[in-house]
Amino acid sequence: AVELPLEIKVNGMPLVALMRLPGMDKELAVGFCLTEKVIDTVSQINLLKHCGQLERGLGEGEEAEGDKLDRGNVVELEVESPGERERFSATYVVRTGCGGADLSALKDYHEGMVTSRLQVREEVIYGVGEELTRRQDIFRGTGGTHGAGIFDAAGAAQVTAEDVGRHNALDKAVGWCALRYISLQDKMLVLSGRISYEMALKAARVGIPLLVSMAAPTSLGLRLAESAGLTVVGFCDGKRFNVYTHPWRILP
Repeated sequence: AVELPLEIKVNGMPLVALMRLPGMDKELAVGFCLTEKVIDTVSQINLLKHCGQLERGLGEGEEAEGDKLDRGNVVELEVESPGERERFSATYVVRTGCGGADLSALKDYHEGMVTSRLQVREEVIYGVGEELTRRQDIFRGTGGTHGAGIFDAAGAAQVTAEDVGRHNALDKAVGWCALRYISLQDKMLVLSGRISYEMALKAARVGIPLLVSMAAPTSLGLRLAESAGLTVVGFCDGKRFNVYTHPWRILP
């Protein structure tokens, strides 16, 4: 799978460089700014500009002419009242597989951050992991991507995204919904990879109440989820799953 850097600039200043699979770059930039609390809402964005355009991420073995893969690697945002951007700098690079954890958040587990009363039936949970896998076209061709999807309580996919970094896949899905003003407080986030502290924190920060993964959670991810009010479901394989936190959201 293709991996290239994307620089995100906010109000003319470099914010971060992400190593990502090209495609959904605007969505990635917006999702990152939301899940890292650079902005609180998409309505703060006055301008969102992609410096070039890449329509999709190329699969393994696909070729591009000339410098096609070298252009379009900057997304610029103009926003009102930027938030915690002082945590970032022009030299801050998030590499594949690294979430750029906000260590300051370890001091405060954001008790009660998630307030949604969403409840989902067991049979819906069984199906969402399989649907996410079915939609991972690049993974089937390369085996080199993670998947993330936003689903409603009936199990209907709102959006799915792929990336070489699981954090990026999450941010792409969140950004896609945000740009269309789709509420996340009555949705679930489905992941192909493990639920780490960073992934749980990103979900909680945008108010997602239910996090489902086909892999395992980490101890710190569960600690944050319990405090924040986030329901975590792991090892979802279509036949069984484990519920780790706030099980009242899962109905028989």
